[in-house]
Amino acid sequence: MSLKIANVQLNNNLILAPMAGYGDVAFRTLCKDYGVGLTVTEMISVKGLLYQGKKTVEMLKLAPNETPSCVQLFGSEPDEFYKVIKECRELDTFDIIDINMGCPVPKVTKQGEGSALMKDPVRAGKIVEACKKATSRPVTAKFRLGWSENTSKEFTHVMQESGADMVTVHGRTTEQLYRGESNVEAVLSLKPLLNIPLTISGDINEHNLDRYKGADGLMIGRGAIGHADIFSVIRGGEKEEIYPLIKKHIKYMQEYFDNEHYIVANMRKHFAYYLKRAGVKGEDKNRVNLAPTLKDLFVVLDDIFKS
Repeated sequence: MSLKIANVQLNNNLILAPMAGYGDVAFRTLCKDYGVGLTVTEMISVKGLLYQGKKTVEMLKLAPNETPSCVQLFGSEPDEFYKVIKECRELDTFDIIDINMGCPVPKVTKQGEGSALMKDPVRAGKIVEACKKATSRPVTAKFRLGWSENTSKEFTHVMQESGADMVTVHGRTTEQLYRGESNVEAVLSLKPLLNIPLTISGDINEHNLDRYKGADGLMIGRGAIGHADIFSVIRGGEKEEIYPLIKKHIKYMQEYFDNEHYIVANMRKHFAYYLKRAGVKGEDKNRVNLAPTLKDLFVVLDDIFKS
């Protein structure tokens, strides 16, 4: 299926979720290679952009194949969203502005940001309105079913009335974090209430797609870690061999990050998923995680995968 978000047309309805610590430009590039329709940056702090924090600005780096592109912003003050969209030139290259109203991590929600906004739908609506006032580009919102109970119908209404061009709903409450099963039925029940696209997230993989029929878009996060080829598989393609996938991922890391120590350390998070998928465990898994340099890492990986 294709998906159109206001005036932005995607090639298909598959979206890579914004994932803190995982969704950097290298991983997004990899997912685009395997046919994802839209990639979303890691969540970017509005305050960080206002103060032009170096690390925050660096997270806005885009790959040549990220077309169209989407940036996800988080914060709690409508006027700050307005100001950063108007004044931060680094945001000009993005085709879509997404607002994070679903992050359940306490260090975010304690600041009234992320999914804490679901407890204040008036403020959440004003943020969408401020973003729409600041730009003619599509503005979308990602949120959960609610804080402790399902309040998604009321919140979805506020989002649509405030001008959101698409909503993405994760089928868990904030208090659930990522525990239990995603409530797909509750998310799909929102579809008749909307005249804008509904994208669903939570527990999607290539084996359970029938559960999500009725949604306009599918946003995949954890299911893509170590499995960037999931987007190709869903679209009828073949699975990639795991070692070529790893090598391509590392190649992109080298292209975008000029720091070998950072690359090796960052890849360890992804190796937890790659190695599990490959059935690599025990001493071999330890050898991968203890490799101090890229040269050492490839020696270990060659030994594991070529044997």
